[in-house]
Amino acid sequence: MVLEKIVSIRDAIKKPAWMFVIGGLVSVICTFIAFLVFPSSVGLFLVFLITIVMTPFMVNLMSYEEVETEVQIERRIKLNFFQRHEDMLKIYVAFFTGMILSLSILFLILPEKTVEKVFEDQVNEINLIRGSITFPSTFQKILFNNISVLLLSFFFAFLFGSGAVFILSWNASVLASAIGLLAKSIGGVKGLPVAVLTFFPHGSLEILAYFIAGIAGGLASAVVARRKSKWFWVVMKDSSKLMAVSASFLILAAIIESAIILS
Repeated sequence: MVLEKIVSIRDAIKKPAWMFVIGGLVSVICTFIAFLVFPSSVGLFLVFLITIVMTPFMVNLMSYEEVETEVQIERRIKLNFFQRHEDMLKIYVAFFTGMILSLSILFLILPEKTVEKVFEDQVNEINLIRGSITFPSTFQKILFNNISVLLLSFFFAFLFGSGAVFILSWNASVLASAIGLLAKSIGGVKGLPVAVLTFFPHGSLEILAYFIAGIAGGLASAVVARRKSKWFWVVMKDSSKLMAVSASFLILAAIIESAIILS
């Protein structure tokens, strides 16, 4: 595949910054392809295209990570479960940060009518979320919604790797649209840093939680697929711990977001 020829798994681990560039390029290219080929629902097909492009790379990365985890355990390297999966997190964060930034910039620089067409699905989702949290139980509503996405990220990654990529890409595109909307309301491109900082406290925690859940599901899936791994329960324990950490991040994110909304 072309992507794997440009950046190998080992290259991505050594230099995660490459994945930031890949995230931006893939997002821009898929946006224009979706706009030309699927004009009736550009935003949704954009995410489908990103999923199709990135799934082989991400599945191979997850298999590599599971084997590496077992090697580290075999050598009795004294790393905690979070340190064992640091490389994966860096790659996920780099790729989706590149995706969020590039889509946010496209939201700001494309003509208004084009933006409405390209990001219609994402903006509708943002309006739906805003409309559903206008009653007193804001924290519970936000937390319930986020936990639902968290579980989807885990189970989709466990059942089929492309599912996790789709969930993560969709949420990244929604966050990019939210940043773009706010930036437009406060000065366009000049308002982008302020918009990013506005969403950073809770948005970064939510996205990080979904990354961790995707990694947890992928690890569980990889070790189950191998069946006879002697480190089966150790890897599954790592997966459970990662889910617990991601849930903690979401609780903190929900507290911050509800405080912002109600302030």
